[in-house]
Amino acid sequence: MPRTIKVGVIGSGGISRVHLEGYQKSPYSEVLAVCDIDPARAKQRAEQFDVPYWFDSADELLKLREIQAVSICTPNYDHKGSTLKALRAGKHVLCEKPIAMNAREGQQMVAAAKKARKKLQIGLHMRFSAEAQYAKKVVEEGLIGKPYYARSLSIRRRGVPSWGVFGQKKLQGGGPLIDIGVHAIDLTWYLMGCPKPVAVAGKTYRTIGDKPGHVGRFGPWDWKTYDVEDFAVALIRFDNGATMTVESAFCVNLPEDVLGAHVVGDKGGVATGPLKVQVEMGGHLVDCTPNDVKRVDAHHAEVMAFVDAVVNGKAVPVPGEQALWVQKIIDAIYRSSEVNRELRIR
Repeated sequence: MPRTIKVGVIGSGGISRVHLEGYQKSPYSEVLAVCDIDPARAKQRAEQFDVPYWFDSADELLKLREIQAVSICTPNYDHKGSTLKALRAGKHVLCEKPIAMNAREGQQMVAAAKKARKKLQIGLHMRFSAEAQYAKKVVEEGLIGKPYYARSLSIRRRGVPSWGVFGQKKLQGGGPLIDIGVHAIDLTWYLMGCPKPVAVAGKTYRTIGDKPGHVGRFGPWDWKTYDVEDFAVALIRFDNGATMTVESAFCVNLPEDVLGAHVVGDKGGVATGPLKVQVEMGGHLVDCTPNDVKRVDAHHAEVMAFVDAVVNGKAVPVPGEQALWVQKIIDAIYRSSEVNRELRIR
C-alpha cells in the first residue's frame, strides 16, 4: 500500500481552500498544519478543515519534521521566498501560479529544487480539467494533424478582482496576463506539445482600470492603486515554426468573457472553453461537441496528482521547469511592450 504523507499549507487565503479540499480527497495525504501572517485567518482555516496545528509564520510551520510537502498559497510576491524556505527545510513544494514575480525568481526556485532533490510543481490547474485532457488526447492521437497555430484567450470584459493585490504591480508582478493569462498560455502551450518559445512581440494597454466610475463583475476595485495592464496582446513564435497569439484582459470592450485555448492543425482544430473539435467530414465542415465528458475539479485533481508524485516517486505533472518557460513568455510580453519590438527568448 502507498504510504501517507503529512502536508502543510502556507497561506490561508481563498486559494488555500481548494488545496485543503484536494489533500482531504486524497487517501494518501494528511494536512498537519496551516499558517498565515494573519493568525485569525490561519486559525479559522485550521478549524474549518480540522487541521491540528496553525501558525502565524511559515518558519514555524516548516519546523515540523513530520511535514514532507507543502502548498504555497501566498500572493505572487511571496512565492519565491516561501518556496526557497520550504526546499531548504527538505519539503516538496506545490506552489500556486505563477511560478514567481518574474523568470529570474522562477529560475532560483527551479535551481533550489534541483539542489535539494525535491519536487517543485506549479499550480497551473487548467491542464487537469476534463476538457483539457480530452483536447490533449485529440491532439496526441493526430486527429487535428500537426499543430501550427494556437490562440490563448483569457478575457474578462470587466473583471478586475476587487480583493487582494491584483491591481498592484509591485506585489503581483502584473495584471491579467500574470494572473489569468498564465493559465491560458500554459494550457495552450501544453496542448501544442510544449514547443520551445524563441521570440515574442507584445503590447499592453491600460485605459480603464485606473479611472473611476466603471462597472465591475466582482464589485468596485481600488482604481487609485491600480497600475497594472487592462489588456495584453502578443504573438509568440516557437522553434518548430508554430505560432501562438495571446489575448488577456481584466477590462476590455469585447463582447464576451472567454477562458480557454484553440489549437489549429493541418487536419482539424480543437478548442476548450467551450470544448469543440473542428474537422472536415463527408464533404462538409463539421463542428463536433463531445458527449458525456466527465466533469473534474481541476484544482483537486492537481493537488491529488502532486500527492501521487510525492508518494510514488513520480515526476510532477507541471514541473517548475515548464512553468519557467511560461513565465519567460509573460516577462517577454511585458518587456516587448516597453521597448516596442520583438524580443528573443532564451
